[in-house]
Amino acid sequence: MAKKRTKAWTLAGAARAVRDARIATMQHMQSAPIARHMQEQQLRNAFALKVAHLRGDKPTANALLFGGMGYRDPFPPFTDWAAAADTVVTDEARYLAEAELYVLSPHMCDVVIAAAQSLTLEDLELLGEEDLPGPTGLVMLPRPVLVRTAGGNIADLRAFTWRVPSSILNPSLEDGSLGYLPAVRVSSYNDTHGPVRPDTFLQLAAAAREHGTPLPPLLLDAIKCAGFRYTAAPEQLQVLRDYLKVVKKSGAATRAWHAAHGQDENRVIGEYTPDSQLDDPEDTFQIRFLYAFWRLSEQRITTLQPAPLNHSAQLQADRAGVPADVRVVQLRRTQQAGENTLGGRDWQHRWVVRMHKVRQWYPSLQQHKVIYRGPYIKGPADKPLLGGETVRGLTR
Repeated sequence: MAKKRTKAWTLAGAARAVRDARIATMQHMQSAPIARHMQEQQLRNAFALKVAHLRGDKPTANALLFGGMGYRDPFPPFTDWAAAADTVVTDEARYLAEAELYVLSPHMCDVVIAAAQSLTLEDLELLGEEDLPGPTGLVMLPRPVLVRTAGGNIADLRAFTWRVPSSILNPSLEDGSLGYLPAVRVSSYNDTHGPVRPDTFLQLAAAAREHGTPLPPLLLDAIKCAGFRYTAAPEQLQVLRDYLKVVKKSGAATRAWHAAHGQDENRVIGEYTPDSQLDDPEDTFQIRFLYAFWRLSEQRITTLQPAPLNHSAQLQADRAGVPADVRVVQLRRTQQAGENTLGGRDWQHRWVVRMHKVRQWYPSLQQHKVIYRGPYIKGPADKPLLGGETVRGLTR
């Protein structure tokens, strides 16, 4: 059987894809009841995890759930999940409509992934509002990235959004009152047509088609906020570790239940090798990816250019009431053509060469910032990218 050919990435095609995906996803959120049904189920599940972790304290669980998504007291009530889901979906559709659009070239995406994997929780404490390229944005990847979540499921992430100003609940005030920290609200979106195809998703997609509202290209996966210049206390980190244990245990129990009822929740189609996905046990990949993207975009190793805009695209955007501009982010320095087979070697992978993460001190700001020095991609474009420490450790 002939190998299926992958459609080549082009700047114009990527720009068209992100414009179309934004409009279709936004309009689905605005009008499709199933979008609210999906969000309601996600809220219920997240609330149940927090209640289990807090041993039945529902008011605190509700505050942590919505306070962690950028909402302030009075929070949407957990006694009316339909109304809460409507609030979240309505807000997300509006934020999606207002976002500035970015697309990553395949090489740039590889570099951002490698950079994100190098970031630690301590590095994320350096995040500040000045790191963001603008108050709101949507960045679309050239392909879905497979990530194993803290709960043990595999997600095919395709886009991320961010928005400021926002805030995150800080429940650690000494007097027990609620406090808030300046933060950025970030959302992750799965690829509706991506390789992850569990039975429950296929049932959901069938129901959406049956109701005349087929699923849009992007599906909202998770919303959370990341505080600016915030250092968690040791006891807070321990609370987070305990919560992640609850998430992992619950995920395993859910998959076991589905398996016992004849449902396959681990189906990934296409050329997928088990255990080849990125692992995200701390539930931080989305913010690590965006932080790496923001820091790299500020450096001279990237180029940012507007995508071509024709009359049809402008008219479509005007009708939807959204901006039509798209910014394409590419790696400035890449290998030259013909370097894929240096010395006649048949290279089986791509890798990031000479990428070093540095916590640079800025005297004028009196603070550190994460910077990356010298990354570029080497190896054949159609080969898999080496990941983890191997990528970050290569020097030549």
